[in-house]
Amino acid sequence: MPDAVKEKNGTQRRPRRGEESAARLSAEVELAVAAGAAELRPAQGEEEPGGSLKTLLRDELAVLDAERRNGISAELASSSLAAESPSLELSGSLYEIREVLRERLPACAVDARQPVGLAVEQILALDERSFWISGWMHDEDGEGTVTVVSPEGARLELTESAYRFERPDVVQFYAGLRGNTTRNHGFTAFFELPAPSLLTDGWVAELRSSDGVAVEIRCPAVVVDPLAVRAKILGELGNRGPVGGALAAEHGRHALSRLQEGIVATSEVDSVDVYGDLPAEPEVSIVVPLYKRLDFIEHQFLQFSTDPDFAAAELVFVLDSVEQKDELAAKARELFALYGLPFKVVNLTAGAGFAGANKHGIEASTASQLLLLNSDVVPDRPGWLTALREFYAAQDGIGALGPKLLYEDDSLQHAGLYFHRSPGGELWENAHCFKGLHREFPAANVARPVPAVTAACMLIDRERYEEAGGLPLHYVQGDYEDSELCLRLSKAGYENWYLPEVELYHLEGQSYVADSRRVPSEYNMWLHSEIWGERIEELMSEFTVNPGVDR
Repeated sequence: MPDAVKEKNGTQRRPRRGEESAARLSAEVELAVAAGAAELRPAQGEEEPGGSLKTLLRDELAVLDAERRNGISAELASSSLAAESPSLELSGSLYEIREVLRERLPACAVDARQPVGLAVEQILALDERSFWISGWMHDEDGEGTVTVVSPEGARLELTESAYRFERPDVVQFYAGLRGNTTRNHGFTAFFELPAPSLLTDGWVAELRSSDGVAVEIRCPAVVVDPLAVRAKILGELGNRGPVGGALAAEHGRHALSRLQEGIVATSEVDSVDVYGDLPAEPEVSIVVPLYKRLDFIEHQFLQFSTDPDFAAAELVFVLDSVEQKDELAAKARELFALYGLPFKVVNLTAGAGFAGANKHGIEASTASQLLLLNSDVVPDRPGWLTALREFYAAQDGIGALGPKLLYEDDSLQHAGLYFHRSPGGELWENAHCFKGLHREFPAANVARPVPAVTAACMLIDRERYEEAGGLPLHYVQGDYEDSELCLRLSKAGYENWYLPEVELYHLEGQSYVADSRRVPSEYNMWLHSEIWGERIEELMSEFTVNPGVDR
């Protein structure tokens, strides 16, 4: 006799027709998933009524109400968590079950004469369980609810958590309806499913209005390419006015952080090419990420090869634009043949971004001291590396050390970083002390502690780098990672220093088109301020930005 069913009032009864089959089906799926099977069969020792799973679903479970059948489908989707790893085969089986079990609602026909309308314009995959959705909904009072259903059957109601906003185009479309009070038609949401979803097709969205009207639509195919997903999310953040506010805080931050971490996690070291004999026990590892502009390293090699300091240095290049692997290999062979300077190249399976590329390069390096260096930074004269290292060793409690960086016209680009608010603004922006003044400006030629230094050229002990957690991975396209690292060091009790005696030229940001950096930079500035605003306020109350300069 099957187990009794407990009612809400605590009494027990025999299961009705369909409930016993539902319980048995759940057990069958859980067993199949745990065994790694994608083809679902009856549990061992049970006879399958009707001879097929679809027959069981149709004949035995059809008597259950729609809510219960939807619940069974969602339970089966959640059972996939028991699998060691999700599979497309299993997702396909769960989709078939969902299609038999789920209650189909009338299809939504978007019509200016009808009070109910729904559209999903995009679904973006961040990982197997995290997604971003955008669209609009319309009902007469704006109190309706939107539910998304994954191909595998997981269900999630989005209305309360979604970011809502005006859609003038939708307002105009429904302008002829009387008594129409809906205004914030648009919705955008980051959401997490209770179970993985691997299929790109088969998503359904349902709209239920407050007066009981219910409709559904088929959603567009899920976008899965991480770079395309990132661009679409950034585009949406940028189209809603200044980046920040509820959309960024409640949705954009979660989505982009999850996406950035995933981009780095899926990028692995493909190969390491070694040219020449690197020192067995290097004093310092110099890590140089490469992205697009491979011509810069020719200028670096010209300077590095004549500098005696590099005899004890481990030079590590990390190729972040992986499509240039063959081009870089050819250039590397030429440079080694020409200059004889030993170095290694870390080739990645996929782009990891600035912080991710540095992470891979540092993991492939061996020295106890690290120099993070951009490929567009060129030293003014030999001996700079020793000067940095000697100054670092002489300072107690030093965190990160940065040199003077110059523009090509000998004006100052970097003499330490500080944090600045625009008049009337709330966000803290990275700014450079004495920027634009001549390299000989007296106040810029004094070594001093500063709130932060740039990772365009940053010296730091590996132990302190790791203690601070390294460059954070949640920023987009290489921006604000260095200042957050310095803020972490400061919070841990270390001081960051600027050393003017070491001078290098920095061509600054020529790997990116300026327009492509606007929204990422705005987002990064907002995120940086969200995380570190209080600490920055404290530091800036004690720091003189440009001593000796009229303010």
